[in-house]
Amino acid sequence: MAEGLIGGMLGGEDEKPEVEAPEALASAEAFAAAVAARLSASDPEVARETAAFLKQQTQLLHTQNRHLEEEHPARLHYLRGQAREVDIRRFGLRLRLAFQIFLVLLATAIGIFALVMVRDAITDHGLVVEAFSVPPDIARDGLTGEVVATRFLDKLQAMQAATESDRPADSYQNNWGSDIKVEIPETGLDLHMVGKYLRDRFGHSNHITGEVIRTPTGIAVTARIGEAPPTTFTGSESDFDELADKAAEAVYRTSQPYRFTQYLTEHNRNTEAFAVITDLAVNGAATERGWANIEWGMLDWYVSGDLDSARKHCSKGLAYSGALVESAEICLVGAEVWTGHDEKALEYSRPLAITAQKYVPGTTDEFFEGNKIISVAWLETLMGDNQKSAQDWTIAESTPFYLGTDKLATALAATAYAMNHDPHTARSIANTLAPSDDASFMQLDSTNAFYALPTYWIAAANGDWTAAAADAQTVDAWLEMHATQNKVFAPMRDVWIQPLQALAMARSGDLAGAAKRIATTPQDCYLCIRVRGQIAAGSHDWPAAERWFAGAVRQAPSLPFAYSEWGEMRLARGDLDGAIGKFETAHRRTAHFADALKGWGDALVRQGHAKKALAKYDEALHYAPNWKELKEARAAAAKVRS
Repeated sequence: MAEGLIGGMLGGEDEKPEVEAPEALASAEAFAAAVAARLSASDPEVARETAAFLKQQTQLLHTQNRHLEEEHPARLHYLRGQAREVDIRRFGLRLRLAFQIFLVLLATAIGIFALVMVRDAITDHGLVVEAFSVPPDIARDGLTGEVVATRFLDKLQAMQAATESDRPADSYQNNWGSDIKVEIPETGLDLHMVGKYLRDRFGHSNHITGEVIRTPTGIAVTARIGEAPPTTFTGSESDFDELADKAAEAVYRTSQPYRFTQYLTEHNRNTEAFAVITDLAVNGAATERGWANIEWGMLDWYVSGDLDSARKHCSKGLAYSGALVESAEICLVGAEVWTGHDEKALEYSRPLAITAQKYVPGTTDEFFEGNKIISVAWLETLMGDNQKSAQDWTIAESTPFYLGTDKLATALAATAYAMNHDPHTARSIANTLAPSDDASFMQLDSTNAFYALPTYWIAAANGDWTAAAADAQTVDAWLEMHATQNKVFAPMRDVWIQPLQALAMARSGDLAGAAKRIATTPQDCYLCIRVRGQIAAGSHDWPAAERWFAGAVRQAPSLPFAYSEWGEMRLARGDLDGAIGKFETAHRRTAHFADALKGWGDALVRQGHAKKALAKYDEALHYAPNWKELKEARAAAAKVRS
């Protein structure tokens, strides 16, 4: 206690705060009352004073209680006010916070909207047709600047809609895609004007302007795009639509020369198409020259029939990458097929079948989905894997590339089944063509037909070679009749139809006529040389047959057909070991080629190896399950073994 008292006097560390004074005073009064009560027992005076003191204390306590009771409601009111004030302050803080968040979100939304507008402006490649300048007197007749611009726009859209292309819009140097619109001048400041300012400032849209003016003989229509020199077309006022057509074509040629070439070709304006595409290939932008050379090569191919020139121009596409390489390979396959160079066609077909499985920029989705199946089906056809090619050509019918366009895939599927010795299935498929004869099919798509000739091969599979020869003659006559319209028909006759006609003639017994027909075909043609060998074999001219088949093998060492036909010739000659050697080589070239396996089995039977022959027949039946002659040969071998 002494320490506490001294510490309190000195103001040391134990000094109590001033708020404790009332408690100390109350303690002192209680102590004094206790002392007075003790002394009052022996001193009456002290007792009186003590009683008076206690009375005063009692009155004091009553007064304090009354004051406390009076102050209690006020204190409660004060505390409630303080609480309400705290709630109001909290609400104010929350309101300010919510408003600040709203401002931040609003600023963010405005910023995002502005960024989107800027981005759209930067990526804008559309075409804007501005209102043409038109004299007041013409405008009063209803041909206002807006009307002229709208009609001009209609012409452009019609041309674009009429142009089919495997290139997507964004692969063109000047691309406006489908974003073509008329823009009418406006006054005032609004979002449209802000967007226009941003597109003009940051975008890459193409703007077309123009005017219609009076001339002494009528009117003149001029349209200009970018910095290209404008072209003016004159005529009478009643010729406005024709003048607008010409002006629209001039703009289309300037801004979209590749597409315009295809538009011209589709409308049989081939001379103009050559002029446009050659100019683009020589003088166009670097990004367009590869495409232009390939299109030039395609025109060489199916318009001029100049396959050497097609090969030259399409080969330039191989120096690029992605879609350009695929397009170049497709062009080169066609050029090599229609010159009879099947080995070279195989050289381009193999990588095409691989690269076509992966989407690359520069092709449309429809082209990709179609080409990834078609490229494989074509390679299988070229290699003699007829069962698989028949299945894949059937699948190709339903791809976007073919769906609703033509019946080429259907004809190719029917042809593959027939070449795989299944004439019943082939006929059921061919009957869906309307009409189903080969000459009518040729009118659908002659340039890309490749080996699609279902009626011919169905007759051959049935052993009716006379009907096959007649069908080939009909197709040959049709190609000759239309050769002036499509120059590639001439080489198609030389390396495809006439050799097949000669083969059918030889198989039907007209060896002299077959020899005469095949003599006019080129000797650097794989099918032509093979047919020469088969005609010589049919005449039992074994040395000549050996020479022709050897020449065919030199031309196309990777393909199985000449080896298998050479084996058939040696089998007919009685050289069984030599025949088996050729059949085995053909089988190594294409494991799924049933013809080589059947010939191998036939040679083994004649050697007295029926058990081994059955194994070859069974393997062949796996790839040609509906081949009637193969089943008969197997049944005969099974009897020999038993």
